[in-house]
Amino acid sequence: MYKKIFLSSLFFSFYINSFVLAIAVSEQQELAIGKSAAMQTERQLPIINNAEITDYITQLGNNLVAHSTRTNIPYRFRVVDSKEINAFALPGGYIYVNRGLILNADNESELAGVLGHEIAHVTERHSAEQIPKSQLSQGALGLFGKVVGSRGLGGQVAYLGASLLNKGVFLKFGRDAEREADQVGANIVSASGWNPQGMITFFDKLAQKDRGGKSAAFFSSHPSPAEREANVSRLIAKLGNKGKIDSPEFQRFKKLLT
Repeated sequence: MYKKIFLSSLFFSFYINSFVLAIAVSEQQELAIGKSAAMQTERQLPIINNAEITDYITQLGNNLVAHSTRTNIPYRFRVVDSKEINAFALPGGYIYVNRGLILNADNESELAGVLGHEIAHVTERHSAEQIPKSQLSQGALGLFGKVVGSRGLGGQVAYLGASLLNKGVFLKFGRDAEREADQVGANIVSASGWNPQGMITFFDKLAQKDRGGKSAAFFSSHPSPAEREANVSRLIAKLGNKGKIDSPEFQRFKKLLT
């Protein structure tokens, strides 16, 4: 009996995964859904509209993107005026970092490590992969099927992007996706000239703060520092503990946020 249940579950899982793959989101649809979700995000969150702050985070982010495997799409980097320690990526290259996270970074390599991780979510299309899965799990493939099957990307895409954002679909990834983002992100950081060890020092630091509940938002959507360190420590050992650690520009940037 249990064998039959196991085989039935295995077949169902295979069927679901095959079905999701069959209706994968195209890059054009990913960009349109991401744009809609970003518009909704920037209506809901207090985005800092200081040109100097935006220019710095954009330049740092684009320097990292230039050493990634997905440079054919435009990226958008923004700082959120929130003391919570958090960062997240939306489909299509929209990346947000909270002021609280930046102020808790001691140097540029630590911030580069966070951005590298979020950029990796975009390059590996983790958000795009979650869209059909989330719709299938909620029995709501009707609208998604219309969007994927149509050439028009107007109101339906806008509604879908906002709906998925509100349901938190883009704010938390599975363990395999997070592990991959750590590994790909470390490679991006190293190739861009920053010391990838900053990834580990930053998350170790957050682990200490988490004991006081100061970084609960971050750990609700990201793996624990211990897991993250285990994921990337061997890779960083191969990459070498080398590269830029800090810059005067980063310290000026931090002062603008205090």
